[in-house]
Amino acid sequence: MTALLLVAVGGASAALLHHHLTRAVSEPKRILVLTIVTCTILGFVTAATPPQWFVGLVCAGFLGSLAPMTSIALLTVLRIRERRYRSGLLFLAAAVIGGIACTMFGFLLYRSGLTLYHKF
Repeated sequence: MTALLLVAVGGASAALLHHHLTRAVSEPKRILVLTIVTCTILGFVTAATPPQWFVGLVCAGFLGSLAPMTSIALLTVLRIRERRYRSGLLFLAAAVIGGIACTMFGFLLYRSGLTLYHKF
């Protein structure tokens, strides 16, 4: 029960921040940047292997709601509906591939920093 409450609190606060930052899904560039930055932070945080309550609050709740796939899907569908097929598919590819790449980058950034710390 506590884990669900932590995810709910993190998700609710991130949803409000997401709405404020992206102006209710009207600016694709802001959503793409927010997704990329959020995925980088997610990779960095998960590489640190935090306690389970922190994973629920920050990773699943806050970061999961800060860059939701629904915003990306909605913008892709709107572009395709406007017959802007290339723009829609490029936006989708940039968000998905860029998000995965930045998550891996954040993970490797943390791990390489730890390796450098242990060498000194």
